Amino acid sequence: MIRVFQITVLIISVTMFANFLFTAGVGVYKTIHAYSILYFEGIDGKPGLEIVESLDLFLVAIVFLILSLGFMKLFYPDFRGFNKMVLPWLKVDDFFQLKHLTWNAILLTLLITFGTHVLRANGPLEWTMLIIPTSVFLFSTSSKMLNH
Repeated sequence: MIRVFQITVLIISVTMFANFLFTAGVGVYKTIHAYSILYFEGIDGKPGLEIVESLDLFLVAIVFLILSLGFMKLFYPDFRGFNKMVLPWLKVDDFFQLKHLTWNAILLTLLITFGTHVLRANGPLEWTMLIIPTSVFLFSTSSKMLNH
């Protein structure tokens, strides 16, 4: 039964790492596309919006990377690959630390997503645009309360 659990966690970690690679690849594609827009159309083509969207994709990719490496560090602490890899930002000893690290990365991603929506909007913003900053505020407040 323990072996099945370990294989399941390994499959989940590998899948999240594949999601990291795919999302980072799409982010690189969007960045290259933004520079091609800048080259062919100039500033009128709004390449800055593409760059901000690629930043959003890179942040989502980092969330996948944090989860993948965090699960591997929690469930496979004797894995040989982690002995050589020293990541000071990924010091995960329990689920609380992994949750806190992931929580902060998701909050930053939501904030960048809101900025992308504001930049993309033409004219006045609708009231439904307040959902994202309100959720960021509520998540931040609850995270702060959990830490104290």
